[in-house]
Amino acid sequence: MRGERVTITGGGIAGMSAAAFLKKEGFEVTLLESTHKLGGRVFSYFDDETGLNFDNGQHILAGWYENTFDFLRTIGKEPKFRANPYLEVYFREPGGGHYEFKAKGDNPFIAVAKGFLDYSPLTLMDKYHLLSLRELIELDIAERLLKGRNLTWLLSHLKQTENLKKYFWEPFVFAVFNTSPEYVDASVFLNVLVKAFDKYGSMSLIIPDESLDELFTDPFRKYAEKNIDVRTNAKAAAYKLNDGKIESVVLESGEEIKSDYFVSAVPFHSFRFLFSDQDFGKYFQCSDGLKPASIVSIYIVPENMPEGFHDRFYHGMIGLLGTKAHWIFFKKDHICAVISAPEYTVDGYEKLGNDALCETVVSEIRKCFPEFKDTVFKRVKYFREKRATFLPSVESSGCRPESSTGISNFFIAGDWTNTGLPATIEGAAASAKKCTELIIKKN
Repeated sequence: MRGERVTITGGGIAGMSAAAFLKKEGFEVTLLESTHKLGGRVFSYFDDETGLNFDNGQHILAGWYENTFDFLRTIGKEPKFRANPYLEVYFREPGGGHYEFKAKGDNPFIAVAKGFLDYSPLTLMDKYHLLSLRELIELDIAERLLKGRNLTWLLSHLKQTENLKKYFWEPFVFAVFNTSPEYVDASVFLNVLVKAFDKYGSMSLIIPDESLDELFTDPFRKYAEKNIDVRTNAKAAAYKLNDGKIESVVLESGEEIKSDYFVSAVPFHSFRFLFSDQDFGKYFQCSDGLKPASIVSIYIVPENMPEGFHDRFYHGMIGLLGTKAHWIFFKKDHICAVISAPEYTVDGYEKLGNDALCETVVSEIRKCFPEFKDTVFKRVKYFREKRATFLPSVESSGCRPESSTGISNFFIAGDWTNTGLPATIEGAAASAKKCTELIIKKN
């Protein structure tokens, strides 16, 4: 056992992952969470009107989420999902047009190439222009070519057609980056593409068959009972610095907690308030330039769900084309429609109103799925998480801090740090792993 103590501020995925990884390496860990619950933006809640549990939005995992799965293994969680090593995605558009993209095979490049050849909405010209993707992934010049460029520029540079953008790239980008191509840093896009093509199974999209609480929070809490000192309702007010080191973290209650090392795993919009203006200006030039983006989830409860609808598509996951809703997830007893970054991607969103948006999405579902044309919906619930993520734009890249800092015993975890990934569960877990490795080197 190492014996050194690490205090982590923030009990979301990044904080929980850092706590588990550090405990595994023999550190004594204290985890401070400002609210009454763990999980941060990953949580479930009970809806009194329907008697159902809803997640705060559908979270998609991917085959290349190695740090996320390492976290789950560390806390002894065996996830409940039907893993498919291949990429399998379904799309619908108003009028009932439906398309399937399936990339099956041991070699990712060959599997995707075959998937595109069989993908019905693409023309021969579309498929020809896709050949440039392999060159992009394999050329060393790619990183220099993409610096300071957004994904809209890259797709144009690669001569990707409007048809390709509509039927593949735009829904793919919304699923992975939670926004449209114009707000995505092309370098981050390339990083994700390289990981997806890395090996057999990497490009798989995974939809858990259990709630977010059941997948992450509950098993972590059980693991922590014997391994980690978890304190909820313990809001950090400030870090106390002395001679280039953190001496302690001061809670709003006035309590001071001393430690050998400290990890901040709070969201980007809360980070700067843990330091005085002088200390923040001295050690950090980050976070203030990140633009928050919301995610809207609309939960729709039909009187009767068509039989087997949850399994008719790959885990009930369908991308919508030419609609305000980007992705639809059919559960056993309800529907979850997701709109990513609506303040940037939906024209007139702020003036639309919650009820009007719900009515629009219900209408889109009826138009895209004839099976729901005459279905009565018992409940339609609007849920918006205003700062669910941040835009992964070119401008954001310069505002994402490294996990190591100018303070010798202080480290930053979070999906907003410079992981080279979008703001995802994997980005949070990857930052936690990075902090763990940095602390081990210091030790």
